[in-house]
Amino acid sequence: MRVSYDWLKTMIDIPEDPKTLSDEYIRTGTEVEAIDTVGESFDHVVTAKVLTKTPHPDSDHMYVCSVDVGDKNLDADGNPAPLQIVCGAQNFEAGDHIVTAMIGAVLPGDVKIKKSKLRGVVSMGMNCSARELGLGGDHSGIMILPEDTPCGMPFAEYVGSSDTVLDCEITPNRPDCLSTIGMARETGAIFDRDFHVELPAIKAETGRATDDELSVEIADEGLCDRYVARIVRNVKVGPSPDWMVKRLNALGVRPHNNIVDITNYVMMLTGQPLHAFDLDTFAEREGRRRVVVRAAQQDEKFTTLDGEERTLDAGMGLITDGERPVALAGVMGGMDSEIEDDTVDVMVESACFNAGRTSHTSRDLSLISDAPFALSARSTRPAAWMSPTLPVRSSRRSPAARLLPAMLTFSPRPRPSTASSCAWPACMPSAVPTSSPTLSSVRSPVWAAPSSATARTLWSPRRASVPTCRARST
Repeated sequence: MRVSYDWLKTMIDIPEDPKTLSDEYIRTGTEVEAIDTVGESFDHVVTAKVLTKTPHPDSDHMYVCSVDVGDKNLDADGNPAPLQIVCGAQNFEAGDHIVTAMIGAVLPGDVKIKKSKLRGVVSMGMNCSARELGLGGDHSGIMILPEDTPCGMPFAEYVGSSDTVLDCEITPNRPDCLSTIGMARETGAIFDRDFHVELPAIKAETGRATDDELSVEIADEGLCDRYVARIVRNVKVGPSPDWMVKRLNALGVRPHNNIVDITNYVMMLTGQPLHAFDLDTFAEREGRRRVVVRAAQQDEKFTTLDGEERTLDAGMGLITDGERPVALAGVMGGMDSEIEDDTVDVMVESACFNAGRTSHTSRDLSLISDAPFALSARSTRPAAWMSPTLPVRSSRRSPAARLLPAMLTFSPRPRPSTASSCAWPACMPSAVPTSSPTLSSVRSPVWAAPSSATARTLWSPRRASVPTCRARST
């Protein structure tokens, strides 16, 4: 579990020195395998200025640039010398200040910059977009800096974007710590401090109710305990805000677009996996779309998001639209229902799939991702109904976006009434609300049993209370 220090600081007051927090985690039973600085990947990445820009002799869309990187590149006499870089971006001119990754740089996603030839012309580096630097979702062109930006300044120093990440080893008895909220709760218990999580509120819901637009059927009760869905119409797919991209990159998640990124963001925040579907790809019958959760047939074929056609075994979980599969339950979506640039209507799925079956499916098909692991370790049932509401704030960045009233939920069997690691806190409603609750000033970790190392801290009489929830009107 990677813990972003900057993100954690927005939830709780923590020591300035990450080593102090690391020592406290280790003392109370959570091993810290490494303390990393995100931004160290900016080694050999500097601010620069485009001196010349000429068309590539053998390309109609690339340019050969001369780039001033200050004293970071010297000639044989020790004087600053420009670099020659071949660039395909269209949004810059000579005189622009940019960000250049020189030979030896390693960018997010383990992209190694080497001396190369592009259509016969030597390139000594790469001019970078915000997405390539892990600082934003925009990759329509390279990053343009202000005119007064000095040349040759280390980019990490210029942007001041470094974040410290604690790589924690979470033991099997602490699945409640497999989220940023869970680690904030654990930190609050260690230091005897409150933590605060501000969840987005829904200002308005318009249009037909979700259950008038969508039906859910769980054909195999052993596959799914609970399926929750929300619909958002008229979304605008585009880059995610920079703050979200920075947090996702710190946790090792590569940005895609605002819709996909917010589902990953909510999973990192709450520990509950989500999936977003292009609703228009679902078959429509009598004015409604259908979701059917069923088991795969032996040797049934399905093409996943990575473009691979998979041969499924009997019993593997599938999400279908009643006619064809659209996703492997709790593992990966399908090519035919993914979020594209022209997607307009989105269905957000949050479900409690059978942990054993999703885990087996993931291993048998060699599809390793965070979602099956999170499902196998999930301990906070409230996330299943809270989570589908959280992505709405991001998807409603377009003024025309509309959230349909209420969320659709389906459970094939009643919720357990006995206390267990999956028991619902008493403050949580027995039925799914139409308004989204907000956790505020949450104190103790009450949704899962604590480890023995921290039991005396976590379960003192003063702390054995449920989180405070406040429902905001919609």
